[in-house]
Amino acid sequence: MILTAKSSKSAAQSDSVLIAGAGPIGLTAALCLAQRRIPVTVLEAGAKIFDDPRAGTIHPPTLEMFADIDVTEMMLARGYIVRNYQYRDRRTGVVADFDLGALTDDTPYPYRLMLEQHKICYMLLERLKTYPCCDVLMEHRVTAVTQDDEGVSATVETRGGAKTFLGRWMIGCDGGRSQVRKSMNVEFSGFTYPERFLILSTRYDFEPFGYALTNYIADPDEWCALFKVPGHDERGVWRVAFPVDAQSPVEEIFNEAAVQRRMQGFHRKDGDYDVIHRNLYDVHQRVASCYRDGRLLLAGDAAHINNPLGGMGMNFGFHDAFNLTEKLAAVIRDGADDALLDRYDRQRRTVAQEYLQRQTIENKRNIEQNDPIEREKFYDELRAIAADRAKLRSYLLRVAMIEGVRRANAID
Repeated sequence: MILTAKSSKSAAQSDSVLIAGAGPIGLTAALCLAQRRIPVTVLEAGAKIFDDPRAGTIHPPTLEMFADIDVTEMMLARGYIVRNYQYRDRRTGVVADFDLGALTDDTPYPYRLMLEQHKICYMLLERLKTYPCCDVLMEHRVTAVTQDDEGVSATVETRGGAKTFLGRWMIGCDGGRSQVRKSMNVEFSGFTYPERFLILSTRYDFEPFGYALTNYIADPDEWCALFKVPGHDERGVWRVAFPVDAQSPVEEIFNEAAVQRRMQGFHRKDGDYDVIHRNLYDVHQRVASCYRDGRLLLAGDAAHINNPLGGMGMNFGFHDAFNLTEKLAAVIRDGADDALLDRYDRQRRTVAQEYLQRQTIENKRNIEQNDPIEREKFYDELRAIAADRAKLRSYLLRVAMIEGVRRANAID
C-alpha cells in the first residue's frame, strides 16, 4: 500500500478498479474488492485522512455488513453502544425514549454505535495494508475521467505533475462535488436548505442531566441534536448541532461570545463551556439521476446527499459500497453480465429516493415544526410508538435502516 504522493503504477495497472476518494465509503469498497483479490487503486485528493468531526452514527444493518468483512468487532471495541435514544422538546424535556432492543429478533446488533468516520477510515486502512492488490494513493486528485468499451482513463493531479491511471471500472466515492459524477451523463437534482448546520463539540458531560447518548431536541425557533462520541483521546466528546442562518458571516457564528450564548441557551451551566471544536457546513438533499454510466459508477455522497438528522447518510453510503462491490466482483471475477450493475443502480437509487431522502426530510420537518397543534400531534404519535412494542419495532425497522436494506434487496 502506498500512502504518499508518489506512485510507481499509473497506466500499468490497467486491469484494476479505480476508486476516487479515500473516505469511509471508498475504503470500504476497496476492502470488499481486495478481499476478493481484485486489484484496486484508490485515488485521494487529500494528504491525509480528514479527521474533523463528521458522521459518527452506525446503524444495525451496517454492523451486519461489516461483520462479513471482519471489521465490526474492531468498531465495537472503539465506539459507544447506544441502546436507546431520546426525542425531546427543548422546553418541556423528554417526549419519548426509544428502546432499540425491540429489534432483537431482527438483527444481532439491536443498537446504534457511535464512532467517528475518520476512525473507521483508519481501521479500513490497516486492513487494506495486508492486501498487496490494493494501493491507496494520497495527494492524487482526479481532475478528469473518460471511458471507452475497454476501460476507464483518469487524469490525476499529483505533486509530481499530472498522471494517467487506467482501469476496467471506476467508482466515484469522491463526495458531493464528485469529479467522477461530473464526468458522467447524470444530473444531481434536489435542493439546498436555507440554513447551515453548526456543530459545537465539548467535553462537558450532559449524561448526569438525563440525556441519552443520542438526542433529537425539537424547537420551532432553534432545534438541536446532541450526541456523544469517543473523541480523539477516547475520553468522550459531546457534539451539539444547531441550525444557523446561511447568510450570517462565519466570523459572527464562530465568535466566542456567540458560541457561549448558544450553548448556554441550550443548557445553562456555571462558567463558560470548553468548546474544543467548531464546524459549519451547508446542507443539501440531492440524488444522482443514475448511479451508472457505462464503466463509471457512484456510491456514497457522490450519489446522494442529505441532512444528517437520523445519522443515515454515511450508513447509506456503506450499503451502496457493499451492494456494488458484490455485483462488480461477480462481473469481474465470475464473468457475470455487466447488466448486473444496472440492478445496483435500481436497488440503491430507488431506496435513496423512497427512504433516505423522505426520512431525512421528514426528520428535519418534525424537529423544527412551528405549528403547536401539529407538533403536539407528532409528540403523541411518538409516545404511542414508544409505549407499544409492536409499533416500536415497526418504527425502528424503518429509522434503523433495516427496512430500506430489505427493500433494496427485493428489487430485481
